[in-house]
Parts: sequence; structure tokens; C-alpha cells
Amino acid sequence: MSNIAPPTKRMKTDSSSPSFSVAQKPSPSFVVHARNLSEYTTESDLRETLDRFGIIERIILMPRKRQALIQFEEITSSINLVNESARNPITIAGSTCFFNYSLNQKLVNKYETSENNGEEACQGIVLCYTVQNALYPITVDVINTISSAFGQIYRIVITKKNGVQALVEFASRDSAEKAKEELDNADIYSGCCTLKIDFSKINTLKVSRNDQDQWDYTRDFDSQKTPLLQTPKDNRSSYNSRQPNQSHAKSYQTNRSNGQGDRNGYQSAKKDNLPSLMNNSRHNSDNQLILMINNLCTSKFNCDRLFNLLCLYGNVERIKFLITKEGSAMAMMNASDSILNFLQYINNVYIFGRKIHIHVSNQNELKPAIKPGELPDGTPSYKDFSNCRNNRYSTNETASKNKPVAPANVLHWFNAPPGFTEQDVAQLFLNAGAKAPTKVKVFQKKSEKSTTGLAEWNNIADCTEALILTNHTDIDHPCNYFLNFFEFLN
Repeated sequence: MSNIAPPTKRMKTDSSSPSFSVAQKPSPSFVVHARNLSEYTTESDLRETLDRFGIIERIILMPRKRQALIQFEEITSSINLVNESARNPITIAGSTCFFNYSLNQKLVNKYETSENNGEEACQGIVLCYTVQNALYPITVDVINTISSAFGQIYRIVITKKNGVQALVEFASRDSAEKAKEELDNADIYSGCCTLKIDFSKINTLKVSRNDQDQWDYTRDFDSQKTPLLQTPKDNRSSYNSRQPNQSHAKSYQTNRSNGQGDRNGYQSAKKDNLPSLMNNSRHNSDNQLILMINNLCTSKFNCDRLFNLLCLYGNVERIKFLITKEGSAMAMMNASDSILNFLQYINNVYIFGRKIHIHVSNQNELKPAIKPGELPDGTPSYKDFSNCRNNRYSTNETASKNKPVAPANVLHWFNAPPGFTEQDVAQLFLNAGAKAPTKVKVFQKKSEKSTTGLAEWNNIADCTEALILTNHTDIDHPCNYFLNFFEFLN
């Protein structure tokens, strides 16, 4: 009798089997499953890209999985999207996405709750306001002013980690849906601070105190505080001479218990008749000199490299990376009129695979760091550039030679040593860790003192990263040359 066991039978996978068909080739559905999304993709990004296929009824985002479910009104829209993406890849927010039919024929709206739950829910519905091109400070009184017209607000929380976002908790679903419908894509101020609104997965907001970045209209934090000492009889001035924001106090002092703020800034609920939700004249301050820059690649950026980019658009006084907020930095400029250049040209630009976000800080000054921390590359987290000779707008003569433009795929380089060749330029980029340009041109000699020319890349991202890594690079030469980039060329 043989001890050899008989071979194991292989399971037959018949393509006609229903289970096999579902697993491998889902049947057409109203719902499409999107994969490989950017982690910063919003509902608005999906709608802007996919609206051409048909009316989108619902979207469920899964940011951690970088996936989404999109439900169309017509099944033919889903079929057209899946077929088109198979032929021509679709890019959303800088990421190439993949689409297939979902196993679900319809999505369940998580905001639709049963009316027979036995007791009323204690929390409201939370909307996420993403503020694009935030030229002016966004505070709770600004958000409350434009939102309270649609219903009672429980809480507001403003975050600035990945750009400027505001979480607004409404008392009812109807109020939240009306606010989303009317405010989405509207400008808070004329030509800037554009709102992109999505439903949030958060059920209720947590607020620890009432200030310009967070407010709970259901609680009075001040009344719960017990003073340590009695108020002195003599009415001497406080050590802190700064007065509270009067407009903030005026907007909320009377009605903060129910979230009904001052609505004078909101002229109409219809976006078609409303170029801006508020008048931006009262925020046009000459003291706005501090930029907050978020979502930087910490392994690539340091103070000098960030300066290499910012100096093209205005004079930089100081730069400080925030050790406690990875990927965030603050930059102090020497003139408020240059702030618009940064918001217009480099906000939301992809650099080192990340979409950087820039907004104006509420701070009036960036104080010097006595003992700065250390960045991953070993350089200090703070640096003063007020006396740096590479600032390009110090005099009228130098400013006239610099015209801010948006990043492009061609750089104009100058101040290289005499006799610098195309091969020398390409090698300089490689030595700095950047990609080599596809084309390099050296201009005919107009002077024996230096060499100048152009360098071109296949795309804007590679060109921008090369500028950041290579700008102001010292070149080994007896006369101490250092390579400069004059501007992007469109």
C-alpha cells in the first residue's frame, strides 16, 4: 500500500460563476469606487472633475484610505466614467485615480436619521469650510457672520494645519444643507477667501475656550472661572495694554448663547447676486506681514531653501519652522503689498509631492528665536534674512528688474562664472539633488564678468524643486560666484 497521498484537487474558477463575476468584474452600478486619491482631495475637487459625466447625487470620502464613493443620478454616467478612465487616466488634485463600479447600488446618507429614535440627538450637523486664497484673517466672527443667516449654530472651530479650514456645527440638518448649498464656491471677500464646503464626519465639535479660533455658543466659559484675587480698588492700567477685539465682542456679546451673530456683512443668500459675502475694506491692514506656510516636505525644506522660493516674490525678513507642527513655517515679510504675490502665485502649488498652503497669519510680528530648534537636516529652525543681499526688492532699481510670475518649467539663471557650459549647469543641479534640466542654453557673452542663460524641465514641479534646491548655490571659483535665478519664464 502506497503512503503517497493523492494530489489535492484544484478548485475550478468558472468565470460564469456569480461569485467570481462579482469579485472580479462588478456589474454596472449608480455608485463608482474611486481609488488612489490624494489625501487632500475634497468633495469639491471630485465634483469639479467628474461633473462632466453627469449629475452627482452623493459623495462619501475616505481620506485615510485615499478612496471615495461617488453616486450618480444616472447609471449611464457611472458607465461613461469607468470606461473613460480605463482609456485615459483621470487626475484629481495631482494624483492619478482609478475607478470601478461599487458593489453598492445606492449610498445611504449618513445625515438622514430616523424620526423615531425615541429621543432627540444632542449634537448638530458639522460642515467643513475650506477657505482658498485666504488673503484676510478668518476668525469665528467672520464664519458666524456668513453662516448664522441659515440657522442656529452650536459651535465653530478654525484650524490652519492644512490651509485654513473652519468646522461649523449647525443645530439642524436643514440649516447645514441650506448653508452648504448657498455658500459653496462663494467668496467671503471680493476676489479671495473662496469657500469649498463639505459635510464632516465629526458628529460634534469640542471647544476648550471661547476665542477667535473656537467658540461654543451653548456654554459661557467666562462665568465658570473663579478669580484667584479680588479686583484692586485703585484703577490702575493693566500690564497688558492690548484691548479685546471690539468687532468680535460686538458680534457675539449679546447672542453667543444661541449662535445668532451679527449678519450685517451678509447681503444676500444667493451666490449669483453676491460677488463677496463681506466687505474687505476693514481687513485691509498694512500690518499683515506674517505668512503661515503649511504642508511643507520636512525632509527637503529648511530656512535657506524656503527663502530661495519666497525671495522671488518679496523681501524676506525672517523665517521660522514650527517644531511642534511638522511641515509648517512662518515667514515675515518687510512689506504688506508683497503678500498678495505669494497668495496669487505659489499658494496651492505642488512641491516635492505636496500641495503647500499659504495664508496670512493673525500675528503682527515674528519674534527672533534665541535658541532655535534643529531641523531634520541639522540646520537651525530659525534664520534672519533682513540683511541678506539676495533679497531682490530692497531698492527701486532692483525691484524694477524683478517681475513676480507663477512657477513655470523654464528658469533664467545668471551670475555663473565666465566660461560656464551647459554641462556645468546640468551638473550643478544634479549635485544639489535636483533633476537635471532637459535643455540648457547659454547666452552669448555680453560681459566677461559672468555667464547667464536658460534651463528647461519637462514639468513645473521639477523646475520649482530645482530652483529651491539650487538657487544661491556657491560655485567653486576664485571670485566667489554663486548661481542666481532671476525668474520663472512662462
